[in-house]
Amino acid sequence: MDRKAIARTERRRQALEALEFERARAAALQERLEAIVAELDGPALDAAIFARLAPEDVEIVRAALQGDEADPAEALDPELEDPREEQKAWLEEEIVRLEEEIASSDGRQQAFERYLDALG
Repeated sequence: MDRKAIARTERRRQALEALEFERARAAALQERLEAIVAELDGPALDAAIFARLAPEDVEIVRAALQGDEADPAEALDPELEDPREEQKAWLEEEIVRLEEEIASSDGRQQAFERYLDALG
């Protein structure tokens, strides 16, 4: 029995599992980041593009991209702080957090890759 080979094989399997997990985690974080950016910046982009489209095209695209849901913030008491601004601030903070998490994940992935390279 070659214990060193067994240990090397098992460590490779463990490191590959951890690396795959970290890659999937980074992909999920990136997907969430992109969804938030689209939520924050999408309406301004839509407005600029909709200004150049025919009204019937705007109706079709708006329904597909934005849905026909009313803005829930419009129904709230106007004397309270603007919940849209609070939501926007929270989303901006979430973007920063997600970017930090993605950077951390990238570092973890690189560490696992270096380990696997050193393992041979």
